[in-house]
Amino acid sequence: MRILGTLLASLVLPFLPVAIAWAANEPVTGVDVTVRSKADGRVIIETVTDGRGAFVVREMWPGLYTIEAGAKLPLALLKRSGEWGIALIPVSIRPAKPEKHRAKPTARGMQVDIIVPDGTMGSYTVIITD
Repeated sequence: MRILGTLLASLVLPFLPVAIAWAANEPVTGVDVTVRSKADGRVIIETVTDGRGAFVVREMWPGLYTIEAGAKLPLALLKRSGEWGIALIPVSIRPAKPEKHRAKPTARGMQVDIIVPDGTMGSYTVIITD
């Protein structure tokens, strides 16, 4: 029985951050997302959230970034949604505790500024929830 518990834990623990991020809110799927550098305005990635409300950003250098989501959605829908949550999870660290942020409505959809901490560049899974 103890072996079965250990086996289950090894299968479940890597996915715990995603489960924690979803626990409070529903994932927002099929939403356009842009991640850009605050330093020079350069677009890092433009994508659409998948069925988990997630996408991966590869090779982000330490610094300040803006995540914009839902710019193509009607403003009424954005306002009805209130605030969206954005969780940032380092891909290289499993399990990792999500760094949660609250996105605010703007003229370009929902937006939040994030800081990638000092150190080496890394990849992050970003999960958007409403």
